[in-house]
Amino acid sequence: MAKMIFHVPYPLNREATSASGIRPVRMRDAFAAIGYEVVEISGDARQRRRLIREVKRRIRAGEEFEFVYSEASTKPTAMTESHSLPTHPFLDLGFLSFCTRRGIPVGVFYRDIYWDSPKYLETVPAPVAAVTRRLYRSDLRRYRTAVARIFVPSMRMAEVMPLTRIEQCTALPPGSPIVDSARPDEGMSLLYVGGTGSYYRMQETVAGVEAAPGARLTICTRENEWEQAKSAYAEVLGAATTVVHRSGAALEELYDDAHLGVLMMEPIGYREFAAPMKLYEYLGHGKPILATEGSLAGDFVVEHGVGWALPYSAEALAELLVRLQEDPEEYERASARVREVREAHTWEARAAQARAALVPAD
Repeated sequence: MAKMIFHVPYPLNREATSASGIRPVRMRDAFAAIGYEVVEISGDARQRRRLIREVKRRIRAGEEFEFVYSEASTKPTAMTESHSLPTHPFLDLGFLSFCTRRGIPVGVFYRDIYWDSPKYLETVPAPVAAVTRRLYRSDLRRYRTAVARIFVPSMRMAEVMPLTRIEQCTALPPGSPIVDSARPDEGMSLLYVGGTGSYYRMQETVAGVEAAPGARLTICTRENEWEQAKSAYAEVLGAATTVVHRSGAALEELYDDAHLGVLMMEPIGYREFAAPMKLYEYLGHGKPILATEGSLAGDFVVEHGVGWALPYSAEALAELLVRLQEDPEEYERASARVREVREAHTWEARAAQARAALVPAD
């Protein structure tokens, strides 16, 4: 059995509910599912140092590893300890550089560049941001020589990443397991799973559902987020919208009660290149998708025929929801297309894509 090294500069959390925590666990398992013996390096700095020392010993002794796949933290690599102090600044990137020097292809997934946006300064104090931005930039500089491939959610993000050669980048968006969920017999039921803060404004979406006879919307979000956001929805919320707080297996009942997955949010620049995990989870559950026109998700939906990309407008959404109820065949065509397309977007497919980008074909 071929071997690969799976590295993350933090502990893996199999109980994670956020996309940044779910993805590395899914990718680690996907490499095993496609036939690799996975040698894992994860944990706190003390655990990683011990594991790195052992893997280096094995490499020096001549043991062969086909490639290294790493997932960067949403924090700077030097700050991934629970206390966030940069006590081990060279441990992880030093290991990736070691593997590269030994001729083992290395790829790292880099999740986002929110830290480079003006909005970052609205959430992080300026003195802290000055330090973290410097460390984020240091990571990107070191990737230029430490790794062969930088995996990104989309090539649109690669085009605006600072200190990065675009030819070093490869798109590797999220994946999803395939789940054959049910759907209601009547009406048009919409499901949104995700955040509801200022970054995820959906007032027009809620208003559109409320205006469409026979339509209803379930918003599943964290309770604390909704407490902060609900006043902003007071003018548009009505009887057609339900807000719930669930995660994990408890989501399956919501998927069974949905015709459509929702990613129709107020346009912002970041969404032009963000690849939301929920897009692929909706796809994996066989749900056609509503997305915002011009977003990366919207372009994906249109390109693959798996739903509808609309202007961020209550009127446009209400019109579509009425039309889909009057012409069920339009919905059925999109639903059938979803079931075809989702086969290419599983986590196992993503692991195979990563391997193909790192290891030349025989």
